Amino acid sequence: MSGYRIDLEEVGEWAKSRGFRRVLIQAPPGLWPEAARVSEFLEKNGIEVIIHGGSCWGGCDVAYLEAKSLRLDAIIHMGHSRFLERDEVPTYYLECRYMDPEPLRSLLRKVGERLDGFRSIGVGLTVQWLDFLDEFLTGLRNLGFEPHVGEPMGVLRYRGQVLGCSYHPLLGLEEVVDCYLVVGSVFHGLGLALQTSKPTYAGDPHTQKIVKLEERVRNLLKSRYGHIQGFKRARRIGVLLSVKPGQRRVKLAMKLKKLIEEADKVSEVVVVDDVRENYLQDLPHEAFVNTACPRLSIEDQERLRKPLLLPMEVAVALDRVSWEEIIRTPRYMAMEIPL
Repeated sequence: MSGYRIDLEEVGEWAKSRGFRRVLIQAPPGLWPEAARVSEFLEKNGIEVIIHGGSCWGGCDVAYLEAKSLRLDAIIHMGHSRFLERDEVPTYYLECRYMDPEPLRSLLRKVGERLDGFRSIGVGLTVQWLDFLDEFLTGLRNLGFEPHVGEPMGVLRYRGQVLGCSYHPLLGLEEVVDCYLVVGSVFHGLGLALQTSKPTYAGDPHTQKIVKLEERVRNLLKSRYGHIQGFKRARRIGVLLSVKPGQRRVKLAMKLKKLIEEADKVSEVVVVDDVRENYLQDLPHEAFVNTACPRLSIEDQERLRKPLLLPMEVAVALDRVSWEEIIRTPRYMAMEIPL
Protein backbone atom coordinates (compact mmCIF):
# COMPACT_ATOMS: atom_id res chain seq x y z
CA MET A 1 0.00 0.00 0.00
CA SER A 2 2.02 2.94 -1.36
CA GLY A 3 5.18 1.85 0.42
CA TYR A 4 3.70 1.74 3.92
CA ARG A 5 3.40 -1.35 6.11
CA ILE A 6 -0.32 -1.54 6.90
CA ASP A 7 -1.71 -4.83 8.17
CA LEU A 8 -5.36 -4.64 7.20
CA GLU A 9 -6.18 -8.02 8.71
CA GLU A 10 -4.76 -6.96 12.07
CA VAL A 11 -6.74 -3.71 12.07
CA GLY A 12 -9.91 -5.54 11.11
CA GLU A 13 -9.39 -8.17 13.82
CA TRP A 14 -8.82 -5.43 16.44
CA ALA A 15 -12.15 -3.82 15.58
CA LYS A 16 -14.19 -7.02 15.20
CA SER A 17 -12.82 -8.74 18.33
CA ARG A 18 -13.96 -5.78 20.43
CA GLY A 19 -17.33 -5.55 18.82
CA PHE A 20 -16.77 -2.14 17.27
CA ARG A 21 -19.33 -1.43 14.56
CA ARG A 22 -18.67 2.25 13.77
CA VAL A 23 -15.16 3.72 13.66
CA LEU A 24 -13.45 6.98 12.78
CA ILE A 25 -10.26 6.93 10.69
CA GLN A 26 -7.96 9.88 11.33
CA ALA A 27 -4.86 10.50 9.22
CA PRO A 28 -2.63 13.38 8.12
CA PRO A 29 -3.33 14.55 4.54
CA GLY A 30 -0.38 12.62 3.11
CA LEU A 31 -1.97 9.38 4.31
CA TRP A 32 -5.55 10.05 3.23
CA PRO A 33 -5.25 7.68 0.21
CA GLU A 34 -4.23 4.92 2.65
CA ALA A 35 -7.08 5.92 4.99
CA ALA A 36 -9.51 5.43 2.11
CA ARG A 37 -8.10 1.94 1.48
CA VAL A 38 -8.39 1.01 5.16
CA SER A 39 -11.96 2.32 5.08
CA GLU A 40 -12.81 0.20 2.05
CA PHE A 41 -11.43 -2.94 3.70
CA LEU A 42 -13.35 -2.36 6.94
CA GLU A 43 -16.60 -1.56 5.13
CA LYS A 44 -16.33 -4.86 3.24
CA ASN A 45 -16.04 -6.56 6.63
CA GLY A 46 -19.22 -5.02 8.00
CA ILE A 47 -17.74 -2.09 9.91
CA GLU A 48 -19.13 1.39 9.25
CA VAL A 49 -16.37 3.97 8.71
CA ILE A 50 -16.21 7.75 8.81
CA ILE A 51 -13.01 9.48 7.64
CA HIS A 52 -11.89 12.51 9.64
CA GLY A 53 -11.17 15.48 7.37
CA GLY A 54 -9.57 17.76 9.96
CA SER A 55 -6.06 18.09 11.32
CA CYS A 56 -3.85 15.25 12.48
CA TRP A 57 -0.60 16.85 13.61
CA GLY A 58 0.67 14.00 15.78
CA GLY A 59 -0.21 11.43 18.39
CA CYS A 60 -1.15 14.35 20.63
CA ASP A 61 -3.97 15.27 18.22
CA VAL A 62 -6.49 12.45 18.49
CA ALA A 63 -10.06 13.17 17.35
CA TYR A 64 -11.83 12.22 20.58
CA LEU A 65 -14.25 15.15 20.39
CA GLU A 66 -15.43 14.20 16.91
CA ALA A 67 -15.74 10.50 17.74
CA LYS A 68 -17.75 11.25 20.88
CA SER A 69 -19.97 13.73 19.08
CA LEU A 70 -20.79 11.16 16.38
CA ARG A 71 -21.14 8.36 18.98
CA LEU A 72 -18.54 6.21 17.26
CA ASP A 73 -17.08 3.14 18.93
CA ALA A 74 -13.39 3.63 18.19
CA ILE A 75 -10.69 5.56 16.33
CA ILE A 76 -7.99 4.32 13.96
CA HIS A 77 -5.24 6.93 14.16
CA MET A 78 -2.75 6.71 11.29
CA GLY A 79 0.86 7.83 10.92
CA HIS A 80 1.90 8.29 14.54
CA SER A 81 2.88 6.22 17.55
CA ARG A 82 0.93 6.26 20.78
CA PHE A 83 1.34 9.55 22.64
CA LEU A 84 -1.36 9.48 25.32
CA GLU A 85 -1.38 7.05 28.23
CA ARG A 86 -5.16 6.62 28.31
CA ASP A 87 -7.75 6.77 25.56
CA GLU A 88 -11.00 8.70 25.92
CA VAL A 89 -12.24 6.59 23.00
CA PRO A 90 -10.61 3.20 22.16
CA THR A 91 -7.82 4.00 19.69
CA TYR A 92 -5.67 1.89 17.40
CA TYR A 93 -2.40 3.54 16.37
CA LEU A 94 -1.58 2.49 12.82
CA GLU A 95 2.00 3.74 12.50
CA CYS A 96 2.38 3.23 8.75
CA ARG A 97 6.08 2.40 8.76
CA TYR A 98 8.04 2.33 5.51
CA MET A 99 8.61 -1.03 3.86
CA ASP A 100 11.58 -0.11 1.64
CA PRO A 101 14.93 0.47 3.43
CA GLU A 102 16.72 1.55 0.24
CA PRO A 103 16.33 5.34 0.78
CA LEU A 104 17.91 4.93 4.22
CA ARG A 105 20.73 2.80 2.82
CA SER A 106 21.42 5.42 0.15
CA LEU A 107 21.48 8.17 2.75
CA LEU A 108 23.97 6.19 4.78
CA ARG A 109 26.48 6.43 1.94
CA LYS A 110 26.51 10.21 2.35
CA VAL A 111 26.88 10.25 6.12
CA GLY A 112 30.59 9.47 6.00
CA GLU A 113 31.26 12.62 3.96
CA ARG A 114 28.96 15.03 5.83
CA LEU A 115 29.95 13.92 9.32
CA ASP A 116 33.64 13.53 8.65
CA GLY A 117 35.68 14.42 11.73
CA PHE A 118 33.13 13.12 14.24
CA ARG A 119 33.23 9.71 15.86
CA SER A 120 30.51 9.38 18.52
CA ILE A 121 27.06 10.17 17.09
CA GLY A 122 23.68 10.42 18.81
CA VAL A 123 21.13 8.98 16.37
CA GLY A 124 17.35 9.43 16.28
CA LEU A 125 14.79 8.28 13.69
CA THR A 126 11.15 9.14 13.14
CA VAL A 127 8.78 6.25 13.69
CA GLN A 128 8.35 5.51 9.95
CA TRP A 129 12.03 4.47 9.66
CA LEU A 130 12.39 2.57 12.94
CA ASP A 131 12.05 -0.89 11.38
CA PHE A 132 15.52 -0.32 9.91
CA LEU A 133 17.19 1.20 12.99
CA ASP A 134 19.55 -1.71 13.69
CA GLU A 135 20.59 -1.95 10.06
CA PHE A 136 21.30 1.78 10.01
CA LEU A 137 23.38 1.58 13.20
CA THR A 138 25.39 -1.31 11.76
CA GLY A 139 26.04 0.77 8.65
CA LEU A 140 27.31 3.64 10.77
CA ARG A 141 29.68 1.32 12.63
CA ASN A 142 30.98 -0.01 9.33
CA LEU A 143 31.79 3.59 8.39
CA GLY A 144 33.88 3.94 11.55
CA PHE A 145 31.33 5.81 13.68
CA GLU A 146 30.24 4.97 17.20
CA PRO A 147 26.44 5.46 17.19
CA HIS A 148 24.31 5.90 20.31
CA VAL A 149 20.52 5.84 20.59
CA GLY A 150 18.15 6.71 23.40
CA GLU A 151 15.89 4.24 25.17
CA PRO A 152 12.09 4.63 25.33
CA MET A 153 11.01 7.44 27.64
CA GLY A 154 7.72 9.25 28.20
CA VAL A 155 5.89 9.83 24.92
CA LEU A 156 8.76 8.21 23.00
CA ARG A 157 7.65 4.59 22.82
CA TYR A 158 10.59 3.06 20.97
CA ARG A 159 14.35 2.83 21.17
CA GLY A 160 15.90 5.42 18.88
CA GLN A 161 12.65 7.33 18.30
CA VAL A 162 12.29 11.11 18.04
CA LEU A 163 9.26 13.37 17.80
CA GLY A 164 9.20 17.00 16.74
CA CYS A 165 8.48 17.95 20.35
CA SER A 166 10.44 15.30 22.28
CA TYR A 167 14.14 14.40 22.28
CA HIS A 168 14.83 13.63 25.94
CA PRO A 169 16.63 10.28 25.45
CA LEU A 170 18.99 11.83 22.88
CA LEU A 171 19.64 14.88 25.04
CA GLY A 172 20.59 12.50 27.83
CA LEU A 173 23.53 11.38 25.65
CA GLU A 174 25.00 14.90 25.56
CA GLU A 175 28.14 13.94 27.48
CA VAL A 176 29.06 10.97 25.30
CA VAL A 177 28.39 12.18 21.74
CA ASP A 178 30.28 14.55 19.46
CA CYS A 179 27.25 15.39 17.30
CA TYR A 180 23.68 14.36 16.53
CA LEU A 181 22.06 12.92 13.41
CA VAL A 182 18.26 12.98 13.19
CA VAL A 183 16.76 10.96 10.32
CA GLY A 184 13.38 12.13 9.10
CA SER A 185 13.35 15.76 8.00
CA VAL A 186 14.81 19.17 8.75
CA PHE A 187 11.73 19.77 10.90
CA HIS A 188 12.66 16.89 13.20
CA GLY A 189 16.33 17.81 13.31
CA LEU A 190 15.66 21.47 14.08
CA GLY A 191 13.70 20.64 17.22
CA LEU A 192 16.76 18.92 18.63
CA ALA A 193 19.24 21.54 17.41
CA LEU A 194 17.38 24.25 19.36
CA GLN A 195 18.02 22.33 22.60
CA THR A 196 21.69 21.44 22.33
CA SER A 197 25.01 23.13 21.69
CA LYS A 198 26.32 20.00 19.93
CA PRO A 199 26.48 20.04 16.10
CA THR A 200 23.21 18.64 14.79
CA TYR A 201 22.44 17.26 11.33
CA ALA A 202 19.11 16.38 9.73
CA GLY A 203 19.04 13.51 7.24
CA ASP A 204 16.08 13.14 4.87
CA PRO A 205 15.97 9.77 3.07
CA HIS A 206 13.43 11.11 0.56
CA THR A 207 15.53 14.07 -0.63
CA GLN A 208 18.83 12.30 0.08
CA LYS A 209 20.12 15.44 1.82
CA ILE A 210 22.03 15.77 5.08
CA VAL A 211 21.76 19.32 6.40
CA LYS A 212 23.85 20.93 9.12
CA LEU A 213 21.47 23.04 11.20
CA GLU A 214 23.80 25.48 12.95
CA GLU A 215 23.10 28.49 10.74
CA ARG A 216 19.34 27.90 10.81
CA VAL A 217 19.39 27.77 14.59
CA ARG A 218 21.46 30.91 14.86
CA ASN A 219 19.12 32.87 12.58
CA LEU A 220 16.03 31.47 14.25
CA LEU A 221 17.17 32.38 17.75
CA LYS A 222 17.98 35.90 16.59
CA SER A 223 14.42 36.16 15.26
CA ARG A 224 12.95 34.68 18.44
CA TYR A 225 14.75 37.26 20.58
CA GLY A 226 13.22 39.99 18.45
CA HIS A 227 9.74 38.59 19.11
CA ILE A 228 10.47 38.59 22.84
CA GLN A 229 11.18 42.33 22.59
CA GLY A 230 7.88 42.77 20.74
CA PHE A 231 6.09 40.87 23.51
CA LYS A 232 7.60 43.21 26.10
CA ARG A 233 6.05 46.21 24.31
CA ALA A 234 2.61 44.57 24.04
CA ARG A 235 -0.08 45.45 26.57
CA ARG A 236 -2.82 42.88 25.83
CA ILE A 237 -1.69 39.24 25.73
CA GLY A 238 -3.67 36.18 24.66
CA VAL A 239 -2.72 32.87 26.27
CA LEU A 240 -3.55 30.08 23.82
CA LEU A 241 -5.08 26.98 25.40
CA SER A 242 -5.52 23.98 23.10
CA VAL A 243 -8.36 21.48 23.30
CA LYS A 244 -6.23 18.80 21.62
CA PRO A 245 -5.89 15.99 24.20
CA GLY A 246 -2.09 15.89 24.21
CA GLN A 247 -1.72 19.68 24.25
CA ARG A 248 -4.37 20.63 26.81
CA ARG A 249 -2.33 22.46 29.48
CA VAL A 250 -4.94 24.25 31.57
CA LYS A 251 -2.79 24.81 34.67
CA LEU A 252 0.08 26.19 32.61
CA ALA A 253 -2.24 28.58 30.77
CA MET A 254 -3.77 29.90 33.98
CA LYS A 255 -0.33 30.28 35.59
CA LEU A 256 0.94 32.27 32.61
CA LYS A 257 -2.14 34.50 32.64
CA LYS A 258 -1.52 35.29 36.32
CA LEU A 259 2.17 36.05 35.81
CA ILE A 260 1.44 38.31 32.84
CA GLU A 261 -1.15 40.23 34.81
CA GLU A 262 1.32 40.63 37.67
CA ALA A 263 3.57 42.35 35.12
CA ASP A 264 0.85 45.02 34.63
CA LYS A 265 -0.40 43.67 31.31
CA VAL A 266 -3.93 42.63 30.35
CA SER A 267 -4.34 38.93 29.59
CA GLU A 268 -7.08 36.54 28.50
CA VAL A 269 -7.00 32.79 27.90
CA VAL A 270 -8.03 31.98 24.31
CA VAL A 271 -9.26 28.44 23.65
CA VAL A 272 -8.23 27.00 20.27
CA ASP A 273 -8.23 23.74 18.36
CA ASP A 274 -5.94 24.39 15.42
CA VAL A 275 -3.89 27.58 15.83
CA ARG A 276 -4.76 29.50 12.66
CA GLU A 277 -2.99 32.77 12.06
CA ASN A 278 -5.95 34.31 10.19
CA TYR A 279 -8.13 33.87 13.30
CA LEU A 280 -5.49 35.22 15.67
CA GLN A 281 -4.90 38.28 13.51
CA ASP A 282 -8.49 39.40 14.14
CA LEU A 283 -8.22 39.12 17.92
CA PRO A 284 -7.40 42.36 19.80
CA HIS A 285 -4.28 40.90 21.41
CA GLU A 286 -0.92 42.35 20.47
CA ALA A 287 0.97 39.15 21.35
CA PHE A 288 0.27 35.55 22.29
CA VAL A 289 1.65 32.82 24.53
CA ASN A 290 1.66 29.27 23.16
CA THR A 291 0.75 26.45 25.57
CA ALA A 292 -0.22 24.03 22.76
CA CYS A 293 2.42 22.41 20.52
CA PRO A 294 5.81 24.08 21.06
CA ARG A 295 6.59 23.82 17.35
CA LEU A 296 3.84 26.32 16.52
CA SER A 297 6.07 29.11 17.82
CA ILE A 298 8.87 27.95 15.53
CA GLU A 299 7.10 27.04 12.30
CA ASP A 300 4.06 29.37 12.32
CA GLN A 301 5.50 32.57 13.78
CA GLU A 302 6.31 34.41 10.56
CA ARG A 303 2.81 33.93 9.15
CA LEU A 304 1.25 35.34 12.33
CA ARG A 305 3.33 38.53 12.56
CA LYS A 306 2.32 39.01 16.20
CA PRO A 307 4.72 37.48 18.78
CA LEU A 308 3.79 33.87 19.64
CA LEU A 309 6.06 33.02 22.56
CA LEU A 310 6.95 29.73 24.18
CA PRO A 311 6.49 29.64 27.97
CA MET A 312 10.22 29.92 28.66
CA GLU A 313 10.45 32.86 26.25
CA VAL A 314 7.74 34.53 28.35
CA ALA A 315 9.94 33.90 31.38
CA VAL A 316 12.71 35.81 29.60
CA ALA A 317 10.33 38.65 28.68
CA LEU A 318 9.21 38.90 32.32
CA ASP A 319 12.85 38.86 33.57
CA ARG A 320 12.44 35.56 35.41
CA VAL A 321 15.31 33.90 33.54
CA SER A 322 17.96 35.20 31.16
CA TRP A 323 18.02 34.40 27.44
CA GLU A 324 21.45 32.81 27.83
CA GLU A 325 20.11 30.41 30.47
CA ILE A 326 17.61 28.74 28.17
CA ILE A 327 18.88 28.82 24.58
CA ARG A 328 20.49 25.65 23.24
CA THR A 329 19.26 23.76 26.33
CA PRO A 330 16.29 21.41 26.92
CA ARG A 331 14.65 24.22 28.92
CA TYR A 332 14.03 26.21 25.75
CA MET A 333 11.09 24.12 24.50
CA ALA A 334 9.88 23.00 27.94
CA MET A 335 6.16 23.58 28.32
CA GLU A 336 6.49 25.03 31.80
CA ILE A 337 7.44 28.31 33.42
CA PRO A 338 9.54 28.95 36.56
CA LEU A 339 7.70 30.47 39.51
